[in-house]
This record gives sequence, C-alpha cells and structure tokens, in this order.
Amino acid sequence: MQRGVLFRFSLALLFGSSTALGGQTFPIGDEFQINTYTDGGQYFPAVASDPEGNFVAVWQSDGSYGTDSSNFSIQGQRYASDGLPIGDEFQINTYTSNRQEFASVAMDGAGAFVVVWASSGSYETDLFNPSIQGQRYDSNGSPIGNQIQVNTFTTGNQVFPAVASDPQGNFVVVWQSRGSSGTDGSGYSIQGQRYASDGSVIGGEFQVNTYITGHQERSSVAMEADGSFAVVWESFGSSGTDASDLSIQGRRYDSNGSPIGGEFQVNTYTTEGQRFPSVAIDTAGDFVVVFQSFGSDGTDSAGTSIQARRYGSDGTAIGSEFQVNTYTTSFQATPKVATGPFGDFVVVWRSLGSSGTDFSLTSVQAQRYDAGGTPVGAQFQVNTFITNDQYFPGVATDARGTFVVVWNSIGSAGTDNSSSSIQGQRYGTPIFTDGFESGDTSAWSSTVP
Repeated sequence: MQRGVLFRFSLALLFGSSTALGGQTFPIGDEFQINTYTDGGQYFPAVASDPEGNFVAVWQSDGSYGTDSSNFSIQGQRYASDGLPIGDEFQINTYTSNRQEFASVAMDGAGAFVVVWASSGSYETDLFNPSIQGQRYDSNGSPIGNQIQVNTFTTGNQVFPAVASDPQGNFVVVWQSRGSSGTDGSGYSIQGQRYASDGSVIGGEFQVNTYITGHQERSSVAMEADGSFAVVWESFGSSGTDASDLSIQGRRYDSNGSPIGGEFQVNTYTTEGQRFPSVAIDTAGDFVVVFQSFGSDGTDSAGTSIQARRYGSDGTAIGSEFQVNTYTTSFQATPKVATGPFGDFVVVWRSLGSSGTDFSLTSVQAQRYDAGGTPVGAQFQVNTFITNDQYFPGVATDARGTFVVVWNSIGSAGTDNSSSSIQGQRYGTPIFTDGFESGDTSAWSSTVP
C-alpha cells in the first residue's frame, strides 16, 4: 500500500471519513468583514490555519491604524478556532517608507506564523527596488525579532512572494525576481530561500527554474510535514510540450533543500496561456496544482477555466489535468487550493457570474474534492454579499476538516463601504463540527451545496 493511501486509511480509522457521511459542506455562521480600518482600499488577502482551526488573515491596506499611513501597509487579524477575532487588527510592516504589497502567510503546527511581502525599499541592503520582507510571530501573535529582508540578490525588482511552513516551523519563501544570481539573466526568475524554525537562514538564496527563456512569474509553494516542498509557477514557454504561450511549471525539493528530479510541466492542455498556479500538499506528501487556463479540454470554451492536476508523494502525476468549474459562462480566474486531513482538497476562485445568487459582477466560487479527486457535492458560491465585485480569494484548512475562505469585496455587508474590504466565510463538515456531534444542527444552511 502506498504511503499516502496508508496514512489516510489510518486517519479514517481514527476519525471516520467526511465523505462516508455524505460529504456535506455547510457555512459556519455568516460572511464576516475582517478589516476594521476602513479608510481607503484593502486588497489581496491571504489566510493560514493551524491544525486546531485558529487562523490568521493578512492583506494590503491603503493606510493603517498603526504607524504606516502614508502608503500601502501590511495588516493582519487573528481568529480563534470558533471564528471569533483574537485582539485587534495589527500592522505587520515596521519599515514604512513607500509601498508594502502582496502579502503571504504560513502557520506551523503550534500556531506560530510568518508573513512575507514585497516592499519598495528595506532596512537592509535592498534600498532602491522592491524587496522581499518577512516577519515572524509566535502563537500569541507577538512579533519574534525584527522585520527581515529575505532576498540577497538586489538587482532589479523582487515581487509576488509566497511562503510555506512545516509543522515544526521551518519555512521556505519563493518569489519572482528580475534577474538572478544563478543562471537566469534573461528576465524574471523564480528564487527561493529556506529558514529554520528559529528564523535562521538555511543555505543561500537559490534559483528554482532551470528553463530560462523569457519570464518565470507568480510562484506558489507548499511544504510537507517532513520539510520537503513543491514550487509551481507560470513560465513564458517550456522545456516540455507547451511552447505556445504561458505554461505551468513545477519543481520538487527534499527536506534538505535539494531538488528532486528536474523542472516539469504541469498543464497538458497547451492552447493559449495557463496562469496563476497554486499548490497544496497533504500530510502524506501528495499534492495538487490548480491554475487558470485560456480554454479547456473539458466543457469550458467560453473564456478562462479553472484546471487542476494531482500528484503522488513520489511526484508522479495521478491521472490527467481536469476542469474544476462547472459554471462555464464567461471567465473563471485566480484559483487557490488547500488540502484537508484525509487528502481531500478545496479549490476557490473568481467567477464572472454564478450558478448561485450573484449575477451582478464577479463572485467567489468553490468546489470540494475527496482524496481520490472526485468532486464532493456541486460547485458552490461562497459570498452572500452580492453587490459589485468579489475577487482574489484565498483558502486554508485545518485538521478537523473545516476551512475558511477570504476574499476582496467592493463594499461590504459590514462597516466598510468606502472601497474594497476583506471578507471571510468559514465552512464545516459534520464529522468535525462540535455542534453537529452534540446534535445541534443550527449551523446548517438551507443552501447546503
């Protein structure tokens, strides 16, 4: 029996299977506004959860309650596993000159977390171009040490960082760099840097991509329990079969940071461009990549679709690329993926229109899958506030099988109607919901997907 199958079989014996109970997914409570600072826009949220369901959301804010009111700042808000806020919204960046943008967050098994972002300037060596910054926090939300500069190569722009952590708190940061101290000087490359759980640097900055023609952009990273990790990104061209336009590339690394095999092409549909990849890895080491595709081998030929491909813990593709969205009118864009406790996973994305209630502009959609890659229920609409645009979603899961989705909303059912707000919605499955286990089904929605 393969390692991933054996691990999930053991979990199922201990806890049961959400799919065995029918796989129901239901909202826990109502859609909620995350930001409390409402002057100016709030953009590009990201979210991370610990195994118990405590979570933290981070985003880019046009202003701040804190010290940074001159430009975009990076803000955060912590939540307990019951969905209640822990403390107040807080400013993450301490360097406040110029813009701070595009935050990413990862949380370890004890609830400590690390936030990374792009900064126009730095306390350290990168003074003239956007750099990659980071800040660590303990499980109580207190900063650990000072803000740090991640990149050591400082020529050109460093943007769009992503971070992943293992349960012990070791983490890896990847980003898009204009140039490289490695072999890629043709355009943007994908760079990485590993860190130990105490925040110390492990080795030097390294180049991820080996295909160096054209730009390599918008990377995503996921880390396994043993510290091995997978990186995916979009590439202008490919050393594989896709030379027509943008492709999705990937590379695996072991727990020592050594590459496992070569760079590989994820997408098999190669007509026009594939963009915005996201990767998630489960506790057994199996991983799934989702991305936006112009067209599809499936049913969606109207515009851009959401595609996915699954991989085993040995890096072997499990089946073919498949289409996630079933609503196919107009475009589907910017997907994110998170894995659950049994190898199940959930995909969220932005959709122009909806098979639900939101026809005004773009909505946030989701689709759950079991460990075998079979859809659990139908595609469903996440947002209940349906005026104007809902976009750029993020998602995080916990060991109980619950998950939280965050996104940008133009307006809010809450207090923020000035511009763009940050919204959230929690979801559960019966097996891991205390209220359901005690017989209280009040959290069930009449519109269960």
